[in-house]
Amino acid sequence: MNPDFAIILNFKLKSTKDVDADFLVKTARNIGARAVATDQLQADFEKACAKYTIALVDAQTGVDLTPDNVIDEIINHRKEGNSIFINVEVDSANSLSESTTEMFTATNNWMHIFGHALNESEPCACTSDNGFVLQNRHMQYQKYVFVKKPLAREVVVDGIAVEPNRIEMIEKRTEPKFSYEDGKLTIDLADIPESDFDWQIIRVQEHRPEDDIKETKF
Repeated sequence: MNPDFAIILNFKLKSTKDVDADFLVKTARNIGARAVATDQLQADFEKACAKYTIALVDAQTGVDLTPDNVIDEIINHRKEGNSIFINVEVDSANSLSESTTEMFTATNNWMHIFGHALNESEPCACTSDNGFVLQNRHMQYQKYVFVKKPLAREVVVDGIAVEPNRIEMIEKRTEPKFSYEDGKLTIDLADIPESDFDWQIIRVQEHRPEDDIKETKF
């Protein structure tokens, strides 16, 4: 399975009566999922997945989550380099429970800001004294430091080979102060803007291949 699929919605259809696969797949796409799974109405889901450019994968045993723990569980799975199959119970006529709707809202709000970093991240050798570090599997010079409230005043990251070019809080694109010495990157979080999210991600941009390209004159 494509490792960029951090979230898979595992649709559990209690009935196939009046179920609109198009609506369900569009909902998955809108909250940041890149894949769905189901063991029913395969033809309908295949058509909808093709329409919304989202993958249909084999159904697996999923987890039952709530609005309060969905982001924690998504991140905990990603920390280990895993995808998460989230069970979504569907009654006839696309009926979803209030808890499921609230869970989708919580997921959408967080993924709208941090989804790109989450989907394309993988474990790496870097460590942090607060939170944990993943790297972009397609551009390994880009690291992601996941930190949770209450935030420490500073975060120290080991494993960055050279001083980064840039560091930013992904949510508001603010650039915290940082220092780099003896292979340790210290990021100052004392003055970053307040956030409504428990989990935030700090993007660390290391030296890139294009930084070595000399100026071209025409």
